[in-house]
Amino acid sequence: MEKTGRATRREQDRPLRDAEDDGTCQIFAFDEDRVQRARAAMPTDDELRDIADTFQILGHPTRVRIILALLHEELCVCDLAQVLGLSVSATSHQLRAMRRMRLVRHRTEGKFAYYSLCDPFVAALLEDCVRHLSGAARR
Repeated sequence: MEKTGRATRREQDRPLRDAEDDGTCQIFAFDEDRVQRARAAMPTDDELRDIADTFQILGHPTRVRIILALLHEELCVCDLAQVLGLSVSATSHQLRAMRRMRLVRHRTEGKFAYYSLCDPFVAALLEDCVRHLSGAARR
């Protein structure tokens, strides 16, 4: 072991690979304090599964389009089907998956089912993504 800065680092005698800058470490060494802080900040396994499931739901272009359509106002299933160019059945199928993940909610008014976003975090996430991608395109 070798002392570097504030932390103790372990190191192998030989490099892990040739010295080229591809963004990976050239030797095996880690900072125990940083590792412990990162582990302590990590969500539980159940929370990590829920996070991954949420991103999986958001990983479908149709569901992203539904969220974007609901950004400004609630829409009934028929309205959403028209916006998406899908059948009411296909639209309802996508909305069911989104409801299970608590991304959208619905209310009924007479014979209509109106959908809205459950939480503004999804809208903010997508808006940040659009800003990120448009900023990357300008570089």
